[in-house]
Amino acid sequence: MNISLTDPSRNTKAGHRRNAPPTEDWSFLVAGLFAAFYLATSLYIASQRIFWFDELFTIHIARLPGWLTIWTALGHAVDSLPPFYYMLVRASGDLFGKSEMAARLPSAIAMAAGLWLTFDCARRLTDGLHGLIALAVLPCSFLPYYGFEARSYALYFMFSALALWAWLSIGNSKKSAAFFGIALFLGVAMHYYAVMCLVPFALWELIAWKPGKRPSLKLVAGILGVALPAVLLFPLISSFSHKFASGFWNRPSFSELRAIFPQLFPDALLLLALIVIWVVLAGKHDQDTVVKPMAEGESIGWLFLCIPLVGFVLAEVRTNAYFSRYFICVLPGVAVAFSCLLWRHLRHSYVVSLGIFLLLAGWGVIKQVGILRHPEMVEATGTRDFLDLESSLRAEGKRYMVFSPPLIFIEAEYYSKHPQDCILLLPSDFEREATLARSSPDPYLHQRLLVNLSQYYPLQTWQLSDLRTYAREAALIEPSADVLEAMRQAGYKVEIRASKPLKIVYLQ
Repeated sequence: MNISLTDPSRNTKAGHRRNAPPTEDWSFLVAGLFAAFYLATSLYIASQRIFWFDELFTIHIARLPGWLTIWTALGHAVDSLPPFYYMLVRASGDLFGKSEMAARLPSAIAMAAGLWLTFDCARRLTDGLHGLIALAVLPCSFLPYYGFEARSYALYFMFSALALWAWLSIGNSKKSAAFFGIALFLGVAMHYYAVMCLVPFALWELIAWKPGKRPSLKLVAGILGVALPAVLLFPLISSFSHKFASGFWNRPSFSELRAIFPQLFPDALLLLALIVIWVVLAGKHDQDTVVKPMAEGESIGWLFLCIPLVGFVLAEVRTNAYFSRYFICVLPGVAVAFSCLLWRHLRHSYVVSLGIFLLLAGWGVIKQVGILRHPEMVEATGTRDFLDLESSLRAEGKRYMVFSPPLIFIEAEYYSKHPQDCILLLPSDFEREATLARSSPDPYLHQRLLVNLSQYYPLQTWQLSDLRTYAREAALIEPSADVLEAMRQAGYKVEIRASKPLKIVYLQ
C-alpha cells in the first residue's frame, strides 16, 4: 500500500532525518569503535589476569575428556552453569590454545556484541546520538568486569540484548517470533537465570492486554524458548539445587535486595547528579517543547527493573541464590529506556545530549583504561604473592603447601610448579557441617565444591590427622586460628615465617 506524502508520521520522520546533526551518519562508526575498544582492552586484560576460583571450575570442567563427562560432572553438582557454556570454552581452547585469553574470548566477544545490539536497538527507537548514549551507559555498570572473565555472564547479557532487539526491531512475523524465542533459548543455555529475561515482555503483554486479545506470537515463542532448555537441563538444575540451594551463598534478604541496584550501577548516583547539573547549565529553558508519550520500547526497557524483584521471589521460594551478577540481563533494557527518556525530553537540545554522551563514554573509558594499566587490581586472593614465595619455601625444606582458604588454594594449585604438593586442609567439622548445609548457610560451600570437583580433577585434600603426619614438611598458607590451636594442642610449636602479604606458618 502506498503511503501518502502528507502522512504526518512520515513527514515527521523525514524532517527529523533532514535536520539531524552530521554525526548522525557517523553513529555506526562511533559505536563500532567503542565495541572494538572494549573488545581489544578486554582481551588484553584477559591475557594479563590469572584465573580466579570460579573461572578455574570453568577451565577444569571444560577440559574434561568429552561432553558426556562434562554432563556427568555437572549432574554431581560440580558447578552451577549449563553444560553448553563449558563446551563453548572448550571449543575456544581447542581453536586458540589453553591460555587465559582463549578461555575468556567468548565473554569478550559477547560483551562487544551486546554493546552493539543495545546501541542499534536504541538507535532504531530514537536516533544515532541517543543510541550511542545507550551504549555508553553499559560500561558505567559492572558489565566490563564480565568481559574479561571466563564465566557465562557476558553471554547471558548479550542474549538479553538480542532478545530485546528481536522484540523491538524486526516486526511481528513468525520469523521474528522464532528469532526472539531462539535468543531466549540460547540465553538459558548459557545461564539458568536467563529465564527471567522473559519477565519484562510478559509484563508488557499483561499491561497491554485487552479482552479477547490473544498473546503475541513473540511471547509464545519466548515461553517456549525458556521452557525447552529448562526442561532439558532440569536434572542438572535439580542436582545442584538438592545439594546446595539451602546452603548457598548470598541467600535472599531485604538487605541484599536493597544492594542489587547499586551493585548493577555502582556510579549511578554520581553520574545522574552530573547529568542533571549539565542539563541545567546547557539546556535551553525558553523553548516550548512538547514531550512525546512513552513508547512501547521505553516501557519494556524500564520493566527490566522488575527482574531483580521477580528474582528475589524466585530465590525465596526455590533457589536461595540471590547475587547481583545473576541479574546482568537488566542492563540492556535500562540502557535503552534511559536513552529513550533523554530523547523524548532533549531531542531538540543536541548539545545537552552530546554532553551526556561524552560524560558517560569518558567515564567508562577512564575506568577501563585504569584496569588496562593495572590488570592485577581485579585479583583479590593473593595467589601471585604465594607464587613469588613458593620456591623459597621449598628451599627451606617445605614440600607441602597446605592451604586453609579454598579460593587461593585452587588458584595456587593451577599455577604452581608442583601442583601435586598443594593441599587443601579440610576443617575438622567438615563432615558434620555437611549434614546441616541443607537447612542453613553452608560455611564450607567452597570446600564442598572442590571436593566434588576432585572426583574429576586431581585435587589433594587433608584432614588434621594428615597434617600431623607431615607437619615438619608443611608450610601452612593463611591457616585459620582453629588449625593453629589444634596443632598447638597436638604438641607442635607454631613459627610464623611471614605475616604479610600472606601469613605463612611452620610447625616444629
